[in-house]
Amino acid sequence: MAIDSPNEGYVKTDVSFESFFAQADLGAYGWSPPREYPALTEILRQGAPARAVYFIEYGLVKLSSIDPSGYEVIAGLRRRNWFIGAPAVLLDKKYSFTATALIDCKVRDISAKKFLSLIEANPEFSRQVLKLFSQVIFNYGKAFCNLGCLPAIDRLKRLLYEIMIEIKEPLSLKDEVKLTFPLKHKELAQMIAITPEYLSRLLKQLERDGIITREKELIVLNNCQSLINECNIQ
Repeated sequence: MAIDSPNEGYVKTDVSFESFFAQADLGAYGWSPPREYPALTEILRQGAPARAVYFIEYGLVKLSSIDPSGYEVIAGLRRRNWFIGAPAVLLDKKYSFTATALIDCKVRDISAKKFLSLIEANPEFSRQVLKLFSQVIFNYGKAFCNLGCLPAIDRLKRLLYEIMIEIKEPLSLKDEVKLTFPLKHKELAQMIAITPEYLSRLLKQLERDGIITREKELIVLNNCQSLINECNIQ
């Protein structure tokens, strides 16, 4: 069975969208040069005025929200070729999430005023942004179905693979990959909608099956190709 990602932030962006931003002169559009955000650096904060839009050129970003009782909920993960902060700017609202770099990231930004002008003045840019937001809505529907249809172990395998592919370039993947895992135990459990206790049992199962090995803060993926084959990932 082909496994769609349990988190909409992981589904690959449209090829034309990636191509558009790979070829575009973002500086000419008003975007800043790429800025480096070390792992665990906050990029934007929930509740702050939406004064800029951010474009992830490389990296992995966690979106989280704090409810009135102080409980943190992960809203999703964002990877390269995704915007963060754009919905708040378009709706003229405050940021609804905190965005935190999970690994070292390179991020461009553009002021809210310039972004809105770009939307109005550049039809191709507007079309690509609309496609991206449409894909988010489409992926939410897939994620909802996956949570009800796919076993938790399959959701975990896919999530491990997708995090791996973002941290390691595809051409550098080997049979064994060692990852300093960017998500806490409870955060990983949230991502696949299970309890931390159940996650512990699933990780032990993956260890027994020889798929992973845990070494302190490292998760070693013992056979990347086997994981890809099991998830039927193309």
